Amino acid sequence: MPRIEDPITDPNQHLPGDILNPTSTPSIALHASKGRNVSGRSWKARPQKRASSLVTSNRANARSKSWQRKNEDRQLKSAVKSAQLEMIEERKTAAREKKERRLENDRRRMENEYNNAKKSMQTLNVHRVGQTMKSMNKKQLRMIKKSRMNSKTGVVEFVSAYAK
Repeated sequence: MPRIEDPITDPNQHLPGDILNPTSTPSIALHASKGRNVSGRSWKARPQKRASSLVTSNRANARSKSWQRKNEDRQLKSAVKSAQLEMIEERKTAAREKKERRLENDRRRMENEYNNAKKSMQTLNVHRVGQTMKSMNKKQLRMIKKSRMNSKTGVVEFVSAYAK
């Protein structure tokens, strides 16, 4: 598809005076560069303005807001902030509930493991424990468990005999 261009209706912008001679007109002399530009772009005679200077130099932007508009903005800001705090609080409570649920499930699982192991356990005779353990093979030794109180959940659990 061929590109259609609009015809040029305005003439090129004309800056009065000789830009190579900054003192030729007062408007150019006002914005004449002081020495050579660091960038090396000698054709940039007029200074670049920052956006912050445009905010107040533009009359529409420099006008102060009405009291009603300020109150509306304030109310909107406070509504957004309260919604944000509410969302953060919901997230915290959800995390807290999830942690409590996980701890409860761990405690129940440990209790169930303990009760199941208690049903099928065999106790070692205290007088013959040394002789019994010497006669056991590796697999049987690995199966030996001892009971211990879990400090987090407060439940008695079976752990490996060699666990710290």
